[in-house]
Amino acid sequence: MNVIRKISTAILVLGVTSAFVACSDDDSQPPLDGQGKMTISAMATYSPTGGRGLDADQIDVASFMINFKEIELEFEEGSSNDPYYDGEDEIELKGPFEVELISPTPIEIVDIVLPNAVFEEIEFEFDKSTDPNSDLFEKSMKMEGEINGVPFVFWHDFEEEIELEFENGEQNIVVLNDENEILINIDLNEVLYATQTVNLGSATDGNGDGVIEISPDDNDGNNALADDLKEAIKDQIELIEDRYDD
Repeated sequence: MNVIRKISTAILVLGVTSAFVACSDDDSQPPLDGQGKMTISAMATYSPTGGRGLDADQIDVASFMINFKEIELEFEEGSSNDPYYDGEDEIELKGPFEVELISPTPIEIVDIVLPNAVFEEIEFEFDKSTDPNSDLFEKSMKMEGEINGVPFVFWHDFEEEIELEFENGEQNIVVLNDENEILINIDLNEVLYATQTVNLGSATDGNGDGVIEISPDDNDGNNALADDLKEAIKDQIELIEDRYDD
């Protein structure tokens, strides 16, 4: 596997059926001139110890979920032989996609057939879940666990589109009669144990209810920490691309 590029700005329990939409100015779609497959998956890199010393705060994460409203793949202009698509077109993968990232193996989000082409940009749209039966209802990101043995809940409701543009042809995602896998990886070890902006050990249970709440709207006084944690998570997203040749 090769790390394509780390996203330094804006970000996953499946069972949701996604819609595939190809955006074009044409009204009808002719037969594709060759096609391949792409699987988009996600997971978090995480270990409870994170390589820190025994005197450090003990952070244990039991669950980390995020919600994508949609994912878009943008064609590189002139890269497809199919006249239906050009550089102004994009593939829209309609969500929502709610994904639990604490998993020993990647969680598949979508598995789609695409026309042979070069894709120069991937865009992820984070948004609040609108499902009242979901743990992510009115949230775009949620994390649960313990800080030094005390239960904590972090959540955020930010709405943001994150674009990843590849800087040269060697880094673009190329679909050419083959199978490709794109892995969205979030390095939680770096977020929780290595960043200078986030110190979960400083979080407090301000209202004394036995749960440390970290959110934009909480009663424990951790609102600023919630914004710092959200930004640190965004800074530790990377795309990993692998290709499987038959």
